[in-house]
Amino acid sequence: MSMWADLFRRWRRSEAGNVAMIFALALPVLIVAGGAALDLQRASVARSAAQDAADAAVLAAAASRTQDLGAMTGVVRNYLVENLDDRYLDGQPVSTVDRPREAHVRVRLEGAAPTMFLGLIGIAEMPVVVSATATRGAAEEIELALVLDNTWSMSDRDASGTRKIDALKSAARLLVNELMQDGGGKVRVAVVPYADYVNVGTSNRSQPWVSVPADYSTTSARTCQTITSERRCTRGAPRTCTRYVDGVRESYDCTPSTCTNHPVTPYERCTGGGTTRYRWYGCVASRTEGIMRLNDSQPQKPYPGLLSTSQNCLTPITPLTDRRNTVLSAIDALIVNVGGYRPLTYIPSGLIWGVNTLSPTAPFTDGDPYDAANRKPRKILVLMTDGENTLRFDPSSGRHVTPSTNGNSGAQQLRATNDDTAAICDYARAKDMEVFTVALAVGSTTARNLLEDCATDADHYFDARDTAALRDSFAAIAASINRVRLVE
Repeated sequence: MSMWADLFRRWRRSEAGNVAMIFALALPVLIVAGGAALDLQRASVARSAAQDAADAAVLAAAASRTQDLGAMTGVVRNYLVENLDDRYLDGQPVSTVDRPREAHVRVRLEGAAPTMFLGLIGIAEMPVVVSATATRGAAEEIELALVLDNTWSMSDRDASGTRKIDALKSAARLLVNELMQDGGGKVRVAVVPYADYVNVGTSNRSQPWVSVPADYSTTSARTCQTITSERRCTRGAPRTCTRYVDGVRESYDCTPSTCTNHPVTPYERCTGGGTTRYRWYGCVASRTEGIMRLNDSQPQKPYPGLLSTSQNCLTPITPLTDRRNTVLSAIDALIVNVGGYRPLTYIPSGLIWGVNTLSPTAPFTDGDPYDAANRKPRKILVLMTDGENTLRFDPSSGRHVTPSTNGNSGAQQLRATNDDTAAICDYARAKDMEVFTVALAVGSTTARNLLEDCATDADHYFDARDTAALRDSFAAIAASINRVRLVE
């Protein structure tokens, strides 16, 4: 028995030595293996933090006003500097931004997570590579009214030689293409060209919401008289003068002349006897009852149609439609004059008809009922102008006429027009419409303040100093209207 006990004690001593030796040899491996698990966990945390940052950064870039890739890159990098949790990263990761598709923005982050234990076997860091892609897609059912300035001043050119009206067409087309790209019928757009008046379209003549007198003609009496002398003029030294028409500088011949009467052999000269025809070209004035010109609360009250001998309003309104080609055609058809008709500016006319296109009640009934949350549908009005009001409201006729030449009276009348503009803006916002305003090269501080106050908030107001900025403004509006979401 003692022999077996002695053998067991010797085996125990030998085994203990082997275990100690094996443990000593395995200890570094065990440390590295256990540490590797910690390093992998730290790398996973770093990757998760980087992914969260990439997701948020790409959403910030997609939601920004800019369409420029370099500017988007700046948005991403600024966001990462301020918000990336880099406790598990070896400094700031390298960020790249691209646009794989027109409405998409992609961010890729490449960095490294330093190791504590894997460095023992030569692995100093673990790569951290993540990416995120966001898209700008229409969020809800949208009804959008584009209220666009078509006054004569829009014929003016900027330093690059681009006409304002052409820049407006390009910018408006960009916005429409951005919003209506899927053709799913979720986005409907109305186009409201305005100047001194709007054109509601002659096809609406029989509608109850417009009161148009019958066309008529007049014939003047033919009169004749004997002419015994004629006035003859001699031009002096050539002279050219300048004047402004709706803010557009133009030159004209103002050469002085000296005129005298000279006897001639008597002859008979007859005048008159012609026929003048008055007809309706689609132009409407403002409603004259109370403050109905400032809202659509009484749609049963008609707008007065204006008869004239020639067209004194521009392209007809295009009501809400989900047909992109119809909207683009309406934009392409924008004009700033018809013959000698070079209109001035009366912003309330465009504004109230922008409201009318979005309203579910007459005059146009294409708009869906209002949603208190402005989501289904989301009603949006975009007002663009390149200047200030230059006309006043005539309460006796509803016409928009030139203000008094008396300085104080004229200024007071234009202030009243500005007050009407502000009142319609207030009404639109009270109906939960979202209002964007765009000022193109507007020099008047009063006019810019009026437009900024009209907008839903400061982020809905754009002060475009030139035609390039006008395009950027409309692109930013499209980006703001679209819902930003992650797709990858």
